Amino acid sequence: MNVLLQVGALFFLMAIGYLLGIKKLIEGNAIRGMSNLIVKATLPALVLMSLQKPFSADLLAQSLQTLLVASLFYIAIIGLSLLVSRALYPNNKTGAPGAAAFSLAFSNAAFVGFPVITSIMGEGSLFLASIHNILFNVLAFSVGILMIAADRTGGAASAESRSAARIPLKRIFNINVVSALLGFLFFFFSIAIPQAIALPLTMLGSMTTPLAMIVTGAMLSRTPLGAVMGDWRLYAVSAVRLAAWPLLTAIALRAAGVSGELYLISIIIAGMPAASNTSLLAEVYGGDSKTASSIVFMTTLLSVITIPVMGVLLSR
Repeated sequence: MNVLLQVGALFFLMAIGYLLGIKKLIEGNAIRGMSNLIVKATLPALVLMSLQKPFSADLLAQSLQTLLVASLFYIAIIGLSLLVSRALYPNNKTGAPGAAAFSLAFSNAAFVGFPVITSIMGEGSLFLASIHNILFNVLAFSVGILMIAADRTGGAASAESRSAARIPLKRIFNINVVSALLGFLFFFFSIAIPQAIALPLTMLGSMTTPLAMIVTGAMLSRTPLGAVMGDWRLYAVSAVRLAAWPLLTAIALRAAGVSGELYLISIIIAGMPAASNTSLLAEVYGGDSKTASSIVFMTTLLSVITIPVMGVLLSR
């Protein structure tokens, strides 16, 4: 019941954000500003401080195992996402397969995933979650961009599409990846951040969960429900993103003998809504931003139901 209360508290905060958005107390510029605050300040602080642990051979082995499992996880999920998206969106008249594939392959692992992981498993689990998330950042801003940019020409390798799909290294090595790598180096060499710096960073990182859920709710308030409720493909994508992927991940990890924190973290990440930057990347790299935005909205909305259910099941 404690897990249900914790996850319920997250969605209560999301509901507050939704009401604030409906009442225009949080609008476009404020949402963008708060999103930047989370992604570029509070989340990096949370990631860095979550890795402040004394070095041990056991934790190092867990970290390497996490990187291996995360690599195999994304290889499998990217391949499956490409197949599912092509089946649901066989031509660009029904929607863009690239945007759908990205939405299926990359979840909202940090923005929503980290608060959920913390609520279900405690803050100690963020050590491995941060290691797992390194693969997300590297692949979402490399392979993911190629997936989205393919919608420009239906996959044709024209000069324009190659230009659109140019991979920005500064996005791959963003502040969250740098924080994770720096934190891992501090862990490996047992470097403790001085208390005078660690305390404010801890306080800054603790803002991530409430802010992220309020901003997510405010984002939901900006999309008219009627604009997306009639498209059956959005429900299909949501069912795969929120239910099929965590189920398949659980089965695969059990078969491989993976258990403990890594097992739970991988399932939670697999069952999160589509990454919030899906529509942004579609807009920047010539993909179908309408399809991308609709999928982000629908999966985030339906996650209000699926995440509490997941929390109860995983806590047993």
